[in-house]
Amino acid sequence: MLLVAPREPQVQAYPVYVYTEAPTPPSTTTAGTPSPVAMPVPEGYQRVAGPGGLITTIPVGWTITRSSGPGAMQATDPDDPGRYVRYGGAPAPAEDLVASHVDYELRFAGAHRGFQRHSLGTATYHDVAALDWEFEHDSAAGRRRAHSLYWRIGGTEYFLYASAPAARWSETKPIFNTMVDNSTP
Repeated sequence: MLLVAPREPQVQAYPVYVYTEAPTPPSTTTAGTPSPVAMPVPEGYQRVAGPGGLITTIPVGWTITRSSGPGAMQATDPDDPGRYVRYGGAPAPAEDLVASHVDYELRFAGAHRGFQRHSLGTATYHDVAALDWEFEHDSAAGRRRAHSLYWRIGGTEYFLYASAPAARWSETKPIFNTMVDNSTP
């Protein structure tokens, strides 16, 4: 008699990288300003590499895990799991950047009680078209606020995202701004 053990589920490991700069001369963008990678890392932050070649900064000590969605990582505040940032890049959908996110907002708003848009509009980020979206909604844990930035380069859609309880947004917004100021491409 032959017994066959059930196969273990296949789990795809996703590596977590903390970006480490090699000592090289500072590079510059075409405008002559330092590129985000050549800029010094702000105090209290660490540079990390995410999916799609995205490089950004997150607070030192935040726990990095794979997030849901294609090409997404999450860094969570170890002192408050309700505060986190997400970042990454994945192949861009065929749909236009603005149209795809306007459509997503409609679906998101319909699925989340108390949805309130603060902003949803186009911007320019690293000399390319971008979409900036900020909103609030109710969750089982209370009111939440989030801010995200999306842009596309070379067939990849990159994003930065921060979310926190609305009462802690004033502490989280500077983290999002630091990520935006220190990301590439």
